[in-house]
Amino acid sequence: MLKEHLKRKVKQKVQKKVKDLVTKGILKSPVFWIVSLCLIGVFGMFYLIAAAVSSAEEVAGETQIFEGILPPTIYVRNFEQSITSDYGTRKHPVTGEAQSFHKGIDIGIPEGTPVTNSFEGVVTKVSYPRSTDPASTQNAGIYVTVQSTNPQIGMSSRYLHLSEALVTPGQYVSVGDVIGLSGNTGRSTGPHLHFEMIPEGQEAIDPKPFVMLMSKLTETASIEAFDVAKKIKWTGVDAEAGASFESNKILYINNVFMESAAPTFTDQGTIYIRELVNGGINTIQAILPDGSEVSEPTPEAPPVQIPSEIGNLTNPFFIAYASAAQEEERRSGVPASISLAQAALESGYGKRSICNNMFGIKANKSWKGPTCTATTHEEIGGISVQIQAKFRSYSSPLASFADHSAFLLKNSRYKKALKMENPFAFANELQRAGYATDSQYANKLKSIMRSQNLVALDMNRGIDPATGLPFENIGFGGFGGDNGGVYNGLIDSITITFGLRQYYGTPSTMGNSSSPFRDPDTGKTIVNLENYNRVVNLGYGGDLNPPRIFMKDIPNAVTVTIDSTGKDALLVSNIDYIKGKY
Repeated sequence: MLKEHLKRKVKQKVQKKVKDLVTKGILKSPVFWIVSLCLIGVFGMFYLIAAAVSSAEEVAGETQIFEGILPPTIYVRNFEQSITSDYGTRKHPVTGEAQSFHKGIDIGIPEGTPVTNSFEGVVTKVSYPRSTDPASTQNAGIYVTVQSTNPQIGMSSRYLHLSEALVTPGQYVSVGDVIGLSGNTGRSTGPHLHFEMIPEGQEAIDPKPFVMLMSKLTETASIEAFDVAKKIKWTGVDAEAGASFESNKILYINNVFMESAAPTFTDQGTIYIRELVNGGINTIQAILPDGSEVSEPTPEAPPVQIPSEIGNLTNPFFIAYASAAQEEERRSGVPASISLAQAALESGYGKRSICNNMFGIKANKSWKGPTCTATTHEEIGGISVQIQAKFRSYSSPLASFADHSAFLLKNSRYKKALKMENPFAFANELQRAGYATDSQYANKLKSIMRSQNLVALDMNRGIDPATGLPFENIGFGGFGGDNGGVYNGLIDSITITFGLRQYYGTPSTMGNSSSPFRDPDTGKTIVNLENYNRVVNLGYGGDLNPPRIFMKDIPNAVTVTIDSTGKDALLVSNIDYIKGKY
């Protein structure tokens, strides 16, 4: 309902613009009438009007809304009106070239505006251009490239002309995460963000169909979030860190719940102090609302031995792979019962595994490892058909178990499944997320789990910690809902959770000096590890000390729920924010 409401509004808006253009602009132009009458006649002119309105509907129909793709900043109002240069052919604002092709969209925002990641992925490039770099590199200014890890998306995104990058290559970034600050670097006529979306192996495409609708929702939610964020008491950075600089507090989107129900909000947050390092982030400490620190993770327990008395675990297949499944559960959280049931179902209890691929995971463009091609069956429209497909190939079945866990963790569509303590509910969510086309996939998994009592191998031994009783089977009620366990899919609303973050630390210095070392090209203080590495490579190694960058972070600081009224407005139905002093 909410998606259709937004699409309808966009469609109406586009149609109105086209009709206004035609009726108020073109039809009132004497030149148009003369040319039209001379060339195509009156009837042809009316055909053009109809075609223009029809094309408006086609443009509106191309727009998408998906919780895994967000606009590249929430610090802008009227996103569509903030686009200063569209994707496509244009007159170049600097060179004056008449047929210059613009590979992205330009968003007019002040320098220093937080730029957020459009979809989850891995940072593949952070560029701080040198004065000796080719013009094509210098023109982009400081920029960040993120490669999606979600096969449903299969794209890279680029963020150009930044004033500062806040990530390093190899770092995982979630959707909505802060990756940098907007700027005016490179060949630019004013502060703005150039944003691109590039499908794998293809040229850049127009980002607007992917972010325009979602921007309506994020804008509505962020207006409220910015307002209540002012009420959160923030103590500032830790003086013991010796920080000589600190950023403003930054609000960012931490999660979006559209296809799945949002978790219960707690008004007591946990503060995380993290340090940015090459290729990632290290958590220094996590502070609970009462001021105490979260204890260090306990050492992993030794492998759990398979009890001889647990029901009907007599199948050699499960006995052979139970330890591997349990090890993966300790590492990833994926229940051993789920891994074993999927492996049994997908591989025919090991009899038809394809290249040691126990889980039937296909090799799409994002897979860089070895592959093999085999015949498989897919259910299409309720009919089983035989197809040829490319699968991931592994050196051993055990390697397949490890990659299966990684596959589920990296794909955002399995987030809801991974939150399920009940393994039977986990199986239902795997099917809902589209792991397999088999309409009975969840039921088959649960049948295997129950017949062999596989849940007894899970870390919780198949016992619900809330009741102390064994988990009950939950019937699968189809993709629209789970009637056996009351599935509350919020199709008429969307909940967005926001995090609050502040960056601080010490910039790069030379020797024992406390004075910041400056980039020899730009004269700016070096507070980014990638820029530091670049300067070191210029021959400034010696006594040059790297910057130390920390961030104080509360991932779930604000939550906003938006409902569709079914009319012309989006209704903010609920707002919560953390209480206390942080």
